[in-house]
Amino acid sequence: MKFVAIVGTNADFSYNRVLLQFMKKHFWRMAEIEIAEIKDLPAFSKDVPFEETTPVWKLKQQINAADGVIFSTPEYDHAVPAAMKSAVEWLSYQSKVLHGKPAMIVGVSYGRQASARAQQQMRKMLLSPDCNANLLSGNEVLIGNAAKVFSKDGRLTDQAYVDNLEKCFTNFVEYAELFKNASRGEQLMSVKRPMIEDAYVSFPTGRLSLREVQAIFNTIPFEIDLIDADDRFAYYSDKPNREHVRNVNQLGETYSECHPPKAVPAVKAIIDSFKNGTKDVVARPLMMNGHRVLIRYYALRDVDGHYLGTIEFTGSVDDILNLAENGAWNADATSSASHGHAAPAPVEEPAPAMDATTGASEDADEEPAAPSEPAAPVMSAAAQRAEQAEADASTGASEAADDPEETDADAMTGASEN
Repeated sequence: MKFVAIVGTNADFSYNRVLLQFMKKHFWRMAEIEIAEIKDLPAFSKDVPFEETTPVWKLKQQINAADGVIFSTPEYDHAVPAAMKSAVEWLSYQSKVLHGKPAMIVGVSYGRQASARAQQQMRKMLLSPDCNANLLSGNEVLIGNAAKVFSKDGRLTDQAYVDNLEKCFTNFVEYAELFKNASRGEQLMSVKRPMIEDAYVSFPTGRLSLREVQAIFNTIPFEIDLIDADDRFAYYSDKPNREHVRNVNQLGETYSECHPPKAVPAVKAIIDSFKNGTKDVVARPLMMNGHRVLIRYYALRDVDGHYLGTIEFTGSVDDILNLAENGAWNADATSSASHGHAAPAPVEEPAPAMDATTGASEDADEEPAAPSEPAAPVMSAAAQRAEQAEADASTGASEAADDPEETDADAMTGASEN
């Protein structure tokens, strides 16, 4: 199990942060707890420029990837701190990130009544229609006299408080497990295997089972993301060590929700150009996670040209560039194909400048570049002519050059960039 624990204050020191740090260490065998801060969030306002809401987007991504959320709130004037109220408003405004998410409330305060009133207010907020979180009733973690029950090294020393915390946290883990199991069927469909395994799809060039289709998508040497015609995140390929880290909880989000705010204007410009037909493909080379990556966006269209969505291909090109740098294409020496020259592929228009992650995890582990294969041997001109003559004699391959009138289309898909 993985939980996000939110420190409910923007203060530099808080016993609520100390409590969450203690829980992270104390319950490490039961669950992974990631502590999240709200001190970097802007004060909630509809007028905050979208590009300034990156901390909000990051917090939503953390919650999306978690099995549950723990809110630790102090109590100021019988209520939650203003920073906590603002954070909850960000999480509920035009967002469903808390909908159905298992939630637990804990709290520490200096007084004997702990944060009882603040927790009562917090429950009302999380049960509101805009938040709609799943709270386990009867679980209350109220820790008072904070300065006396924590040691200098952050341990909770009052055994009665520890016993109650262990009981409530165990109940919460079991509660969250119920919701995780309930959605496991959808996760299997989206990540592991198609639910209808013996169905087939017939194409003009052959027939594939759903299992084969899924295996193909997960085997090709780059990752795939699809934004559908309604601008919602509809599919991602299940590859290890993805450049763009995705999870099934993001499915159904708009592209503005699953991309960093700084990247959204560029993504919108690409999608708009695909919708109005001015472009069909956009390429963007960049550095990600310490290696060279090529991202290519394609307009997905049906046979009649109607827009179906935007498909994004992302992959490391280090191994290909290493082959080129080692001279693998220095001479046309290994093929018995025609000596004619293929028409050059068009230069794709680069995408507008955007955040390099475009939705990828900002702390993703660096994936080492694939080792390059040895360069092909270079043959002498005489040997090439002898080999070509033998090939032509056995296959009838023409030595004529390709048609110079060949359409200027993308080499992979045939999609024109004009």
